[in-house]
Amino acid sequence: MNTFVTQLKREYWENRGGFFRAPMVVIGVVVLITIMGLTVGQFSVGSHIQMMGVPLTKAINSMPADKLQKVAEGINLGLAGMSMLVQFALGIVLFFYLIGCLFDERKDRSVLFWKSMPVSDVQTVLTKIVAATLLAPAIAWAAGILLHLLMLAVIGGFFWINDVSPMKLLWGPAEPLKLWGVMLAGIPVNAIWALPSIGWLMLVSSWARGKPFLWAVFVPVIAGILLTWFDALSSLSIPDTWYWKEVFARGLFSIFPWTFDASGAFRFGLEFSKDSTPSDVVSLKSLWMVLTMMKTWLGAAAGIAMIAGAVYFRRYRELSD
Repeated sequence: MNTFVTQLKREYWENRGGFFRAPMVVIGVVVLITIMGLTVGQFSVGSHIQMMGVPLTKAINSMPADKLQKVAEGINLGLAGMSMLVQFALGIVLFFYLIGCLFDERKDRSVLFWKSMPVSDVQTVLTKIVAATLLAPAIAWAAGILLHLLMLAVIGGFFWINDVSPMKLLWGPAEPLKLWGVMLAGIPVNAIWALPSIGWLMLVSSWARGKPFLWAVFVPVIAGILLTWFDALSSLSIPDTWYWKEVFARGLFSIFPWTFDASGAFRFGLEFSKDSTPSDVVSLKSLWMVLTMMKTWLGAAAGIAMIAGAVYFRRYRELSD
């Protein structure tokens, strides 16, 4: 156990720039842009904010309970959207981390040193998986909480300056604890959903002798093009769109905790039923739906098989060029 923890610490310190600094940079940029936008807006609207020609304070005081509930849902969705920026940065970091985690140690020949240590290939690979699925997302989760607190403070201060009660309009209706709980529960769910990406990227990282990024991207792209071409020239009813969605996108981009559907709307986890509402983005319903779908577990099985392949190649593959 101590060896595993030590390896996990090693993964963090070697990748601290991506795991820790990247979310901090996103937070700084978002908060700075928000402050600049509110400052410009303050000079534009003057001393009082209005809603449809009515002072916002008066509009809020006369707002019925159901409208305030809509305000709460809008705030929660806004906070979730801010978290999406941190999660998207995390997805980019993890994408390149997984591509290089086994390849780089063969390239710089440090794998010879690590193999001389009393640590198995299975434990080494599992350490990198835990770093990608639990450690880095946990840091991003904490960064998301910090971003929410800063944004609630900044926007609340803007309302207070304009004689609008931030408690009634913003801090009261907001439900950050609920959102943070959903985000925390989503970490293991996203880990299961992302196993195809994790397995594929680590398999390429352990197998490729050079240019792992090109192998990871162009192999599924070429396979999809060939399948589409074959489907167009044959009478077989193979839905090539299925490949692009369930194999290509799942194999390369499910590592991103936030994904997008065909309409461009962001989704937490994977996808929703046709009767789902925007509020499902910040509910446990979406997470439960992911776990009840057969393709989640089929993809997880495929990911585990590819991870086993990564362990094999890590054990027997020669040094990279």
